[in-house]
Amino acid sequence: MKVFLTGGTGTIGLAVTAALIARGHRVSGLARSPEAGARLRSHGASAWSGDIGEPRDWLDAALSCDCLVHLANSFDASAHRAERRLVAALKALPPRAEPFHLVTTGGVWLYPETTGVAVRETTSYAPLPAFAHVANAIRSLASMRHLALSVIHPALVCARDAGPIADMRRAAETGRPFATRAGRETLWPLVEVEDLADLYVRAVEARRYRLTAIGCAVEGVPMEQLMRLVSDRTGLRLDLEHPQCPACLPADLDIEAGYARSQRASGDGARKLLGWQPRFTDATALVDALLPVAG
Repeated sequence: MKVFLTGGTGTIGLAVTAALIARGHRVSGLARSPEAGARLRSHGASAWSGDIGEPRDWLDAALSCDCLVHLANSFDASAHRAERRLVAALKALPPRAEPFHLVTTGGVWLYPETTGVAVRETTSYAPLPAFAHVANAIRSLASMRHLALSVIHPALVCARDAGPIADMRRAAETGRPFATRAGRETLWPLVEVEDLADLYVRAVEARRYRLTAIGCAVEGVPMEQLMRLVSDRTGLRLDLEHPQCPACLPADLDIEAGYARSQRASGDGARKLLGWQPRFTDATALVDALLPVAG
């Protein structure tokens, strides 16, 4: 299939690009700069020059493909506008013989805090203010009958150089405390980036009319336990710091508030609906896979 990506140069985007190409799909990614285009091409994709905030400049290219995978979101004021413009552009599409397939991205922070029963696809949204625009966009997209919509809700994404485990490693290596708004017992649902990319590919290939799947492999690990695993693995001391939210920061731009949300999340729906089989399903295995052994 021909697949068009937004956000293809981010941590998730590059992993999805690699996974799609490995499965024989042709990938084209939106590139805001020559550097972004070069990065996409270096991973085997083609690049389309454009800005996520101006969908009229690139949407026709996306519609010429079999699927649009929407991963771009900077969660700042411009991202809110970009999301509204994309939803409006998709709403204005003329009738099609077959619904156009869109795979879009939500996140576990669209769901409520829970330390008991795990969040599932049927759980009602209760997004943090910084993520309310994403929930609104998904609701709008779901009402469009000319779209075959799939929604992936990633847990906290972990890669070698990005995500909470990498942030902890960097803090330990530099002798700085790990700064987070989370408490020691705050539960974090986690997923390794290549496992998550596999879920996106499965959603692309399934071409379902309506699909929602939570991309979570580690249901919920206490933040303090994750710190301890990182410290043991690296052989380095890791202290904790709780920064305060800047008083001047509006709630709808306060992304870091998400880390203070304690959640369990279940990936059972993704397993049942799409046959997803993540490799790293406990925190110890995930930390071991992403961090070098202490020398």
